[in-house]
Amino acid sequence: MIKSVKFKKMNLEMKKPFKIALGSTDFYEGFLVSIETDDGIIGYGEATTTPFITGDTIGSIESELAFFSKKLVGEDESPETVNTKMKAWMRSSKASRNAIDCALWDIIGKRANMNLVKLLGNHKKSILTSYTVDLVDSETAKTQAKELLSQGLKVFKIKVGSGIEEDLKRVKVVREIVGEDKMIYIDFNQAYSVKNAVKISRLLEPYNIEFMEQPIASTDISGLRFIRDHSEIPVYADETIFTPQDVSEVMRREAVDGINIKLMKSGGISDAMQMANTAKSFGVPVMIGCMVETRIANTSGLIVALSNSAVKYADLDGYNNIKEDPVTEGILMSKGEVRLSSDLPGTGISVKEKFLKA
Repeated sequence: MIKSVKFKKMNLEMKKPFKIALGSTDFYEGFLVSIETDDGIIGYGEATTTPFITGDTIGSIESELAFFSKKLVGEDESPETVNTKMKAWMRSSKASRNAIDCALWDIIGKRANMNLVKLLGNHKKSILTSYTVDLVDSETAKTQAKELLSQGLKVFKIKVGSGIEEDLKRVKVVREIVGEDKMIYIDFNQAYSVKNAVKISRLLEPYNIEFMEQPIASTDISGLRFIRDHSEIPVYADETIFTPQDVSEVMRREAVDGINIKLMKSGGISDAMQMANTAKSFGVPVMIGCMVETRIANTSGLIVALSNSAVKYADLDGYNNIKEDPVTEGILMSKGEVRLSSDLPGTGISVKEKFLKA
């Protein structure tokens, strides 16, 4: 039974600003959430702001967590039960639900004395992750690509949205730096029209692009289908899908070749696993992505990636841009692969003492 739900605001410095077509940020704002059971087990989760994707602001998340922290005391610690109630109380909540859902799964793993990867499926030990070249000029993109290549990265995600000419320059220079043997995919963050998305897809063909992510507005499913039908490069949905029902809709309409699931967007491990399983039922591959997050949330994303056989790609680099992470253990990157640093129960993370103090 849930004894308490506590949350603490985190303001963290980033190593560098991060820019995409929808907006930019140069600092981290979010919350560390801890849930304690009546027998003393504590689970941790994270909620972070992504106003230009989910609509979650620091104020809205704080308000939702304050509401949930009162309503959930005395409730059963089952993620399924709690999720049903949270959705009934506040359907629009995303980041706050993610924090609570992941904290509850952390508790479940700790109670079973098992790491969640083993508990949820144990499909793989590690997965290649992409690292992002954000929406910068081609010279800065070259510098970023060189730095990432020196770290042993094998998969590169390039943000686009500056217009066809500038975007092609960015892709060209990154491909020249990383070579032909590295994987590249392109993320539009809804920046293009259908016409221009088809046009640039043809111009991108010489650069061996793995897939194009969310080229157009999130609501234009018919447009995604048109681009898919007129492009040699596979099309993936990101901002179009928030729920398992959204996944079913884009699959039913044969609009995309794959999907990007982000726990901060879908509301936690529970719905992310359901979305991945829905994609699997359609034979469609999944990428597990992230926002600007700490290792708390990135570790939960990795757990889904390692547990579910539908997951083919990972984009779990958010924590790498945080100057001081609030936790030890959890997600660990080495030579382009991410894995868990240990087999500790639950999510396996340990929160640093300074971040637990009021």
